[in-house]
Amino acid sequence: MPSLRNVSLLLGAILPAVLAAPFAAHYKLQDDVIPGKYIVTLKKDSDVTTVESHLHWVEDVHRRSLSKRSTVGIQSTYNVTNWHGYFGEFDEDTIKEIEASPEVAFVEPDHKIRLQGDEEDGKVYLWEQPGQLSKRALTTQKSAPWGLGAISHREPGSDSYTYDTSAGAKSFAYVVDSGVLVNHSEFQGRAIAGHSVFPGAHVDTLGHGTHVAGTIAGKTYGVAKKAQIISVKVFQGRESSTSSILEGFNWAVNDIISKKRAARSVINLSLGGPASHAWTAAIESAYKSGILAVVAAGNGDDDENPLPASGQSPANAPNAFTVGAITSDWNPTSFTNYGPEVDIMAPGGRIESAGISSPNAVAIKSGTSMACPHVAGLALYLQVKENLSTPDAVSKRIKALGTSGKISGNLNGSPNLVAFNGARE
Repeated sequence: MPSLRNVSLLLGAILPAVLAAPFAAHYKLQDDVIPGKYIVTLKKDSDVTTVESHLHWVEDVHRRSLSKRSTVGIQSTYNVTNWHGYFGEFDEDTIKEIEASPEVAFVEPDHKIRLQGDEEDGKVYLWEQPGQLSKRALTTQKSAPWGLGAISHREPGSDSYTYDTSAGAKSFAYVVDSGVLVNHSEFQGRAIAGHSVFPGAHVDTLGHGTHVAGTIAGKTYGVAKKAQIISVKVFQGRESSTSSILEGFNWAVNDIISKKRAARSVINLSLGGPASHAWTAAIESAYKSGILAVVAAGNGDDDENPLPASGQSPANAPNAFTVGAITSDWNPTSFTNYGPEVDIMAPGGRIESAGISSPNAVAIKSGTSMACPHVAGLALYLQVKENLSTPDAVSKRIKALGTSGKISGNLNGSPNLVAFNGARE
């Protein structure tokens, strides 16, 4: 029975998901169904015996179909607590049989996404810009990036970051993204290459994942400056797929569970795409396993028009903690998706963080992808500082601490709530 994905599938496509990084003008999104490729989610009450029996049955059905058309069959399986599913290539007759199976909850097509345009928003710098840290239990970083200032102050305009010196120590951020430049000076040896869905390929060639990781845990740009970074690479070049992202997410959840890290971990998903039943099931399963997924709300369509988050996955998953983006003057960014599915707003316009052109490089990017890691870092910070051990406790605490009523502009149903670390109170 297959258990590992054959990654020779079209250098696939990032989960109907696109890395939700910069302005839509820089990253163009083409949502294409991959012909013949499907993601199958089994019913929640499926036990191990039922799952194994179903997979064997699918193999038999697929073998019978080979006389009609050469297809690959099952390419990978997903298994987290009560989420069981698989991905593969099947002909129309086979997928109809699978869909009619009593064990199957949902069948959906895999998607291909292409990213086009500039990787950076603004300039790329090749020097470090270290903050100055005072030495006490509650410390302040001077000349901090505006995003860090925003999450430690109740008003816009601060250039200092005040935080507890525990700073997320002994916590773990799983960055499901384009990879991480693990030897970047921002990470001080705290970043590792955990998993790649592309065998042997861990290098971040886009800079997106490295930038995200720097906002979570960089020594200068990070919210939780002592947290560990585990890179989960699901994005190669400018293409990947729903199935690839789910494989990376599946690995991250199981790694957290096997290492008993649930109470001190977060999964950052700075990506998004069309609504997906599989994503909802995967996020729910992780949540019930004690793992919080922090998710970007998304950057609208190809014409830079914001979209309701209700139509985007994984942003619309009920158990995801979904983050919209604001500018430095605390207005919603022009691209941020919106609606009641958004849990909180965070800095996402022209964010400085780690770059990939050298181990000391700095890059500026914009997007809900940049807002998301501010909150992922905050989740780790609060897990450690306040000993919060469940996703529910962390989610409620972030909302309770948030700065309310200070965002100007039209929120379109998103909360008027800015992420705040509570350090000054």
